[in-house]
Amino acid sequence: MKIHPTFAVLAAAILAASPALATEGQAYLAPQKAAAILADGDPWSADAPDGKTLKVTLNKDGTGSIRGPMPFALSVSWVIKGDTMCLSGKMGTKCLRFREIAGGLQAWDGDKPDLKFSR
Repeated sequence: MKIHPTFAVLAAAILAASPALATEGQAYLAPQKAAAILADGDPWSADAPDGKTLKVTLNKDGTGSIRGPMPFALSVSWVIKGDTMCLSGKMGTKCLRFREIAGGLQAWDGDKPDLKFSR
């Protein structure tokens, strides 16, 4: 079966513009599914791009905490906003998309990998 060149260009443009697809073509999770996985009340190890490891605990009610290099926990909240899950705290708000990886989830901030959640 031969594909018309115009169709191939149109299909490529649609796929490139789709926010649900990562650069490798792997789909991002629906934010509701990512939240259901992450917000279970148990701590996750979250490796930051700068090499720091955090302990992130998210609860089903939209609350949570982050422990890291500081000697105390920071309170956070989370909400679903569009195709992202947004985490907010004293340090600001970060809206992330997620892909499944072995042992957890990889968060993406736009087109850049962000926190890597694992247990």
